[in-house]
Amino acid sequence: MAHVASLLALLLLLVDGCALFAQSLPQRYRDAGEIRWGADAEGGAPFVFVDPNNPRGGEVGFEVDLATELGRVLGVRFRRAQVPYESLVQVLDRGDCDIVLNGFEATPARQALVRLSRPYYVFQQQLSVGAKSTDVRSLDDLVGKRVGVLGQSQSHQLLLERPGIEIVVYESNVTAYEDVVNGRNAASLADVPIARALRPMFPQLRDVGEPFGAYHYCLGIRRSEPELQRALDAAIGALLADGSLERIYRRWSLWTDAQRQLGDPAVANAYVDTAGSASPAGSGAFDWGMAMALLGEGALRTFGISVVSFALAVLLGMAVALWRLHGPRPLRWLAVVYVELLRGTPILVQMLLLYYGLGSIEWLQLGAVEAGVLGLALNYAAYEAEIYRGALLAIPRGQREAAMTLGFTTAQMLRHVVVPQALRLSLAPSTNDFIALFKDSSIVMVITVVELTKQYQMLANQSGRFIVLGLVTSGLYLAMSLPLAFLARRWERAMERDHA
Repeated sequence: MAHVASLLALLLLLVDGCALFAQSLPQRYRDAGEIRWGADAEGGAPFVFVDPNNPRGGEVGFEVDLATELGRVLGVRFRRAQVPYESLVQVLDRGDCDIVLNGFEATPARQALVRLSRPYYVFQQQLSVGAKSTDVRSLDDLVGKRVGVLGQSQSHQLLLERPGIEIVVYESNVTAYEDVVNGRNAASLADVPIARALRPMFPQLRDVGEPFGAYHYCLGIRRSEPELQRALDAAIGALLADGSLERIYRRWSLWTDAQRQLGDPAVANAYVDTAGSASPAGSGAFDWGMAMALLGEGALRTFGISVVSFALAVLLGMAVALWRLHGPRPLRWLAVVYVELLRGTPILVQMLLLYYGLGSIEWLQLGAVEAGVLGLALNYAAYEAEIYRGALLAIPRGQREAAMTLGFTTAQMLRHVVVPQALRLSLAPSTNDFIALFKDSSIVMVITVVELTKQYQMLANQSGRFIVLGLVTSGLYLAMSLPLAFLARRWERAMERDHA
């Protein structure tokens, strides 16, 4: 009976404790009856992902279980809001979600932008290499080699502190592992929970050494909500005390001895004094020289990719237009298929197929920049082909017939009579396409190319200066595109005078 009484007393204590935590929650959340937690399901296991046994909408993951338990303690429902991992902080600041719960690592950059709850998980880092890379035993052996990491992660921060390693930034750990398998990169560095969940998908890889370091996953909270932070801290403490955290982590094979640190006061209070106390984003010291140098490098890369891509698109587009109008029947049909296929499918899909799809075939494997240039060129060539076809058809038939009467061959007629006039007619729409390509070149960021837009995104996420850096980035795009438009207009006027 004494044991039963003790259990009943403990149960009443937990019930009273849950009521107390619910009362500590800010009134607006109690009134709403829910807290929206931002996370990116695309990041996958083990955080939050679509249940393979219920693909119609069921979501699972250890953070799904954690959110459910936090809701139980606080007396509200936790509802997930889909947020891209790279935009977690800005979406939180916009108010589109109430907290961030997505393997949110307590990096120094994030401490300056948001409040951080007490840690709910202690994670380490795991280095993975190709099965044949027997010479790599640690990060020290990777100087001068390419290593893939998730952008804005603790892995990324660690590599930034190690000069000599070429860092390749990804939006997904899956693609980071794929590029090690394909031989593009020498290794990939990831959090242990990610490595445990995803590495079985890549038996061609092996883990190097023991996991190292001790870092924290925390909830991200807006700077203006200290009461919400205190309520969440208390709820995490309650889940740690009643064993709920351990049960969740053991269910997902994530329990490690390092989790015993969560009860250490030094860990529990690691972010109490610093969370939200840093200078507001945009008011502290910021290395503008470094930022402008990085944006300048991104702009040069964007310019080079755009110019080379469009030059190839012009040549291929004109060839496709001529094939469609003057080629043999099989070539005409091939030109039609090419144009409709490239115009009718998203450039994003084309880029991913070109880089990752063909990347699994060793002799077809392209570098990121080469794949980006080729992808943009192939896509824009389809649009240029239609512009040139319309311009070629606009040349009066009489000119063609006159040239043939004078003894011109078909090739000579096209070269000396039709094509020069068609180029003049197509100059204005082609210039518009060239300017559009400058902006569309940002699509290459999905295949790890750090061009101007990606560089802006990384700097803005680290500093919180989205407006100022966005205006600078827009200015750089204008500085590249406006002179081209001006030169095109001058060329068009010059051609009109010559024609007159």
